[in-house]
Amino acid sequence: MFIIRKEQGFTLLEVMISFSLVLLLTALFPILMKSIYHLTEKKDGIHPLELEVFIQQTAREVRNASEISVNGSVVKLTNQIGQLVSFEHYEDKLRRRVDGKGHELMLHGVMSAAFEEVSGGVMIKLKGRDENQYEILIRRIPVP
Repeated sequence: MFIIRKEQGFTLLEVMISFSLVLLLTALFPILMKSIYHLTEKKDGIHPLELEVFIQQTAREVRNASEISVNGSVVKLTNQIGQLVSFEHYEDKLRRRVDGKGHELMLHGVMSAAFEEVSGGVMIKLKGRDENQYEILIRRIPVP
């Protein structure tokens, strides 16, 4: 069995491959930084990623609720273990409370929030500080 040892150092091919990898990473770095900046950019209104998380969490709460009631600008859900979960507009935020306790901020930059009870779910109407309006319909049972 033969063992090949290189004692001369790097070959030209190895240097070219390393150099091309460094150039590729250098070229992609500004694109990556721009994407990160746009995802984390502070806006006046409701951030799209924050809104998406809010929709997912609220949909889970609504689908697991045994009872839904809307009182003015507050929606109250009774979950399966008997806790009263409420969503309400508070200052420029939308908050979630359980049994009238706690202060879990769900959305920031909310100028107004209105809740409407619809058959089998809740319609949420939001207006951000940037004047964008959102209407979100969440039903207990997904409609095909």
